[in-house]
Amino acid sequence: MTKKRVAPPQWREHIDNWIDSLKAGGRSDGTLRTRRYKMTHISCLIGGSPLKVTHGEIVAVFASQSWKPETRKGYRNTITSFFGWMQTSGLRNDDPSDGIPRAKRPKPHPRPCPDRVILEALGKATSKERIMLRLGAECGLRRAEIGSVSSNDVMDDLLGKSLVVNGKGDKQRIVPLPDDLAADIEQANGYVFPGRWSGHVEASYIGKHVSRLLGDGWTTHSLRHRYATTTWQATRDLLLVSTLLGHSSVETTQIYVAMPDDRLRAAMDAVALQA
Repeated sequence: MTKKRVAPPQWREHIDNWIDSLKAGGRSDGTLRTRRYKMTHISCLIGGSPLKVTHGEIVAVFASQSWKPETRKGYRNTITSFFGWMQTSGLRNDDPSDGIPRAKRPKPHPRPCPDRVILEALGKATSKERIMLRLGAECGLRRAEIGSVSSNDVMDDLLGKSLVVNGKGDKQRIVPLPDDLAADIEQANGYVFPGRWSGHVEASYIGKHVSRLLGDGWTTHSLRHRYATTTWQATRDLLLVSTLLGHSSVETTQIYVAMPDDRLRAAMDAVALQA
């Protein structure tokens, strides 16, 4: 069993008070857990006291870690939030996290999971795993969003059923649900994927199950790419797709939408030299 990481003594009270301020601002339990984990990790890497940490020490810690760009962004957001709170609380006159270099993120290519792979996975999945797969492929939910789905999130709309999704950054959005999937969720009478002791499962739990079922390197996120691509093909409305995915900008959504094969083939036929 992995030993739980504990912040150094000089950091603990400050981290607790910072978390309380986030809680007072209405942040979700998932966000609070993530922020506490990341700040605890950073405090262990830096050491000393948060009252005396320098900008150079923070930069040195970030430079020493081989985090992926998205992970690096998460740690940067966490530490700037923490020291911003320390400054506004009068605990420091400066913000040593100010000016930490932003992570350069390479623009990935969309990789929608093929329907044949999803259908094969559905054929060998348990009833709960089928819900995981369908929430990713037919509703475009992230791993963490799937893990926190509850029967209380299902609502009636003008045409059928919809799902209230508690998304990234504590943002809510509403996505339409197939009737049979809505019925399966409502039968849970609470969290669809309850945790071992309380609450719901972690995102990693969903990710492991889905990746194992799909195989060949396909992930929960590739189901989200599939949802984005098929929705765009049906509507040709990128703003609508962006709203359904819970993105703050259409530019982000463009990364998720793969150019349909039929259009690529039509382009190839158009440029082919004729004898």
